[in-house]
Amino acid sequence: MDPPGLIRFRTGDLPRAHRLAAWEEHNARSLLGLRARALDDRPFEGTELNLRLPRLGLARVSGSPHVVRRDPDQIARHPAEGIVVYFALAGEGRFRDREGTWVLHPGQALVCDADRPFRRGFPHGLTELVLTAPRTALRETAGRCAPAGPRVFGFRDGVGKALASAVTGALAGHGDWETLESTVLGLLAGLLGAPATDRLAAARAYIDAHLHEPELSASRIAAAAGYSERQLSRLFAESGQSVPQAVLAARLDAARSALTDRNRARTPIAELATRHGFASPAHFSRSYRARFGSSPLRDRARR
Repeated sequence: MDPPGLIRFRTGDLPRAHRLAAWEEHNARSLLGLRARALDDRPFEGTELNLRLPRLGLARVSGSPHVVRRDPDQIARHPAEGIVVYFALAGEGRFRDREGTWVLHPGQALVCDADRPFRRGFPHGLTELVLTAPRTALRETAGRCAPAGPRVFGFRDGVGKALASAVTGALAGHGDWETLESTVLGLLAGLLGAPATDRLAAARAYIDAHLHEPELSASRIAAAAGYSERQLSRLFAESGQSVPQAVLAARLDAARSALTDRNRARTPIAELATRHGFASPAHFSRSYRARFGSSPLRDRARR
């Protein structure tokens, strides 16, 4: 079963003549207003998994060969008032705007102002992750509204990998939305070059996205964030925590948020412990009491 808030859309169940129009309508409603045109005579095939959060739009998109364009009419009818980030997972994509043309290969991402006209083409089809974020949230987090122009970056490691991992985790239903939004906006701030960005943003984002994995380790976190284990330990020590302490604190904070969520009031404590990477319910209860001075059951009853 899909996590709450997820929307699935596919063109395969629609008449051939209506598929591209339905694709445009869905994207305008759930992600970004675009014009679409198929590149061959085959029926267009498109699937999309969407998640709308208060400040972010997230999606995983797959489609057969086609082109899309965001023209002044679409911008006027469906203003984004923010940026869009495309993470190429499969298929080569071409992006063109008034500043030039960029070719995106799997493992590369592009960030751009969503309210400047552009055109994208996928001659062999595509699979990608998409993230949209408003200017207001970026201004608060990064001190900037949008990138000066399109920027391409890799997401095989470092901050890019942490950002893609956070988006993937959200679409899989991992983590709470408030934490996710803060994490993603902090990572975007890093990509946009905000001077005050926390250097640990990538590591913390990876931790938040993988809390449910009991085997989460300092070596895995360091590799994902682009640090050596020694560098990672030193950076966390400067913030007043060891890496294991940071992982435990993130797990406890996420578990407490889930514990007091009315929509998950019937979820057994043991299941919550497992979902947040604890070895056993007893370990979870001991750690919870040491951190918050109360038991999980008492906090659930109180709230």
